Amino acid sequence: MRAPSPLAVSAALRLARWANALTAAAGVVVGAWWAGWGGVENAQSIALAALAAIALTAAANSWNDIADVDIDRAAHPERPLPSGALTPADAERIAMAAATIAVVCASAVSVTLGVCTVAVLALMRLYSPWLKRAGFAGNLVVSVLASLPFAYGSYAAGSWQRGLPLVLIAIPLHLARELAKDLDDREADQSTRRTLPVVAGVRPARLVLVAALVAAGAALAIGIAPLVKSPALLLAALVPAMAALALATTLALRGRPGSPAFFKLAMVCAMAALLVARA
Repeated sequence: MRAPSPLAVSAALRLARWANALTAAAGVVVGAWWAGWGGVENAQSIALAALAAIALTAAANSWNDIADVDIDRAAHPERPLPSGALTPADAERIAMAAATIAVVCASAVSVTLGVCTVAVLALMRLYSPWLKRAGFAGNLVVSVLASLPFAYGSYAAGSWQRGLPLVLIAIPLHLARELAKDLDDREADQSTRRTLPVVAGVRPARLVLVAALVAAGAALAIGIAPLVKSPALLLAALVPAMAALALATTLALRGRPGSPAFFKLAMVCAMAALLVARA
């Protein structure tokens, strides 16, 4: 059996969105840290949960690109499938391998987490061909799924409940990013997806995006600030995240492309701030 070429490996990493996969693993670490880490005895479980999160991200993005290959020829022609770097059959094999790794790693943490991971994969498999086409409902589903690494981390550290405040902040932030992506892709989505910008228009979509950010701020103030030793330190640590959010929101509201990348940067900065505030 021939080893894959460097170009094929690079294409597979781009298909899996390796940066998003590492962000998901970081979410597991943050969730575990927030839950108290639980000592050295939980290190293996946390590492396995992080690997499961990476594999889940790879599976979800592979299935997404398979379903969206026709759309991506117009909206994202540089991606591995529309560019011809990988075939849909290649992407399906990558997705199935990643799904298997996710279930194995999660099951090694606990049977419960393994069963939950099978359910998560089922939702991911349904999302790309069907739920994504439903527009806002699909946005909500993917926002919940993308927020689960915090719960995985806190579960691996011994208390999934402690990660719940992080999940409740992450869901509206992910929702805002999903809406920003839909705003960027509105023209390409006109004939294929019933996204909020397509169905309701740009202005209502922007209003919902702003409402999601307000909800995230409320969740932070109610669910996180009372749990840290120094709210002032948390606020100071969040300055980079707030700056990235302000830029992302400005781009989205002015109809300029690129806001999803700044939403992602804001999430990474927010995770770092939570680590600092919980230290």
